[in-house]
Amino acid sequence: MPRVIAIGRAEDVMRYTHEDNIKTRLTNRFQLRIAVEKLLEQGVAEDLIPVRLARIFYVDLDELNAALDIVLRAKRQSEAPRSEDLSAVA
Repeated sequence: MPRVIAIGRAEDVMRYTHEDNIKTRLTNRFQLRIAVEKLLEQGVAEDLIPVRLARIFYVDLDELNAALDIVLRAKRQSEAPRSEDLSAVA
């Protein structure tokens, strides 16, 4: 009987067997962005995202780095305070 291992939290459990060595490819930049955003929402540290994804998927690391850069840049821009030019108001 194949040994089954649960991965992830209880509500999103993914199962695979040791006999199934074929990993799903995660190489599309859009899909990688979605995966990065979900992991960040769950509180996974930025430096652990590649490790978490590589355990389950075959990941194109160049595309992952590009997607991670895009998501983190957008996150920083949305968190940065906006400076409004108030000099015209007087």
